[in-house]
Amino acid sequence: MTDVDFVRTTLEEFVRIPSSADVGPSNILRAATSVLDRIGLQPRVHDDAKAVEASSGTGGVLLNGHLDTVPLASGWTKDQGVWEGDWLYGRGAADMKAGCVAALAAARGLVECGVPVSVLLTTDEETSMAGSKALASLPIVRDASAVVVLEPSSLRVIASEKGILWFRATTRGRSAHGSLPQLGDNAIHRMTRALTRLEPYAHPRDALSEVTVNIGQIHGGVAPNVVADACSAELDCRHPPSVTRAQVEALLQDAFKQAGETVLLELTQDVPAAGVPFDAPHVRLLGEIAGTEVVGVTYATEMAWYAAHNPRCVVFGPGETARIHVPDERVSLRETVRAADVLVEYAQRLPELR
Repeated sequence: MTDVDFVRTTLEEFVRIPSSADVGPSNILRAATSVLDRIGLQPRVHDDAKAVEASSGTGGVLLNGHLDTVPLASGWTKDQGVWEGDWLYGRGAADMKAGCVAALAAARGLVECGVPVSVLLTTDEETSMAGSKALASLPIVRDASAVVVLEPSSLRVIASEKGILWFRATTRGRSAHGSLPQLGDNAIHRMTRALTRLEPYAHPRDALSEVTVNIGQIHGGVAPNVVADACSAELDCRHPPSVTRAQVEALLQDAFKQAGETVLLELTQDVPAAGVPFDAPHVRLLGEIAGTEVVGVTYATEMAWYAAHNPRCVVFGPGETARIHVPDERVSLRETVRAADVLVEYAQRLPELR
């Protein structure tokens, strides 16, 4: 059984260490490396990727998580790292320091019973995912009996996730004096007509199987008394594994064509969709042990990069997805301990599949 005190103290320690991009990863990475060393693994810090890996034996399960968080923001009514009964409150409690601690607790138990296990912890998932992308071809990923990404899933098993495509859309016009707008060509009007055609993609009937488009930001013009000669919009497109990047771009261009506008598209982010069969043996086994359903999700995780190198990937972890990136983020100690218990049994039974 998982050591509850280890989970409680380590989780509180991690949540009390700020680790958003504006703070930097040094302190949380140092804390995680220290824990890995104490539980009998052999940590290796990748300075360029700002990540740490550690292993005991070879070919065992790989437990992955990210130690960074989004910024704290406003609206909190709870102090950081404070317990209220079973709940720990704080930025990153669920997303996803609880998952990282569950991984460490499981690894601790597996080392004690001589079962091979590896851990890979990154620190830039909330921004670029450059760390996981750079390290996805490591032997501990390629050779793992399974790769478990411990993102918050309420202990459901996630076998499919959508890809991310960010585009900067730009329209061009012609400037003129604001008192004589008829002499110019307002790029903001052009952008408005173009973006109206994207509204149906913000109201999908089935968000898992359809492409969605979110207009996240708009920038245009230089001053109120100048006709805008340029306008740009940042688009967040999410697509299922069955849809390619080229198809998403064609969808956007077709919408703009229907609006009668020429729009330049610049790709600024590309995270591939990932999915494994819901009835794959490693997926079924985890669902059986956890006693939960197998689902797909609309967001992306670091599984997007690992799946290209190891098809035995899955997402599973403690925490409520609906309560991440919000004030009063929290996680259950009981659920975090349960996640670790499930992972220990999972790692022990995985050799049965080979």
